[in-house]
Amino acid sequence: MSIDVLDDLDKEILRIMVEDCSLSVRKIARMLGKSPTIISKKIQRLKDLGVLEKCTAVINYRKLGYNLMALILFNVVGAHIEEVEKILASELNVRGVYDITGQYDVAVLALFKDVEELDKFIKKILKHPHIKGSVTSVIFKAVKDGIHIGIP
Repeated sequence: MSIDVLDDLDKEILRIMVEDCSLSVRKIARMLGKSPTIISKKIQRLKDLGVLEKCTAVINYRKLGYNLMALILFNVVGAHIEEVEKILASELNVRGVYDITGQYDVAVLALFKDVEELDKFIKKILKHPHIKGSVTSVIFKAVKDGIHIGIP
């Protein structure tokens, strides 16, 4: 499916919901000068099309003490990539696991409270027999960090 299926009102609804998905249908309707019934039907259509999957809270992990973000690249024995990805995805500190091309097989984005917690994580994961090696980069500053891109 392409963005061409969406009209301007659909796109405006999505822009508003990206900013604050907790807004009521009535509030969105007022903001857009439309009836709540129209907005409700549009939101349901976006859900039915699979464009709008869910609304969720955005947590500021720094406020919870997670002050260190790391990008970790892993070399994995080819036949075991999916097995290793599942293990990595189950780790509490892991925010994202990506099956990638290039010099490395798997990329992980993870959050830690401090360097010691990162160190324990890496040492634990490297004990897995199918992980051949890793490279870790500490992220100093997130210039853009979100799950959304602009809606044209």
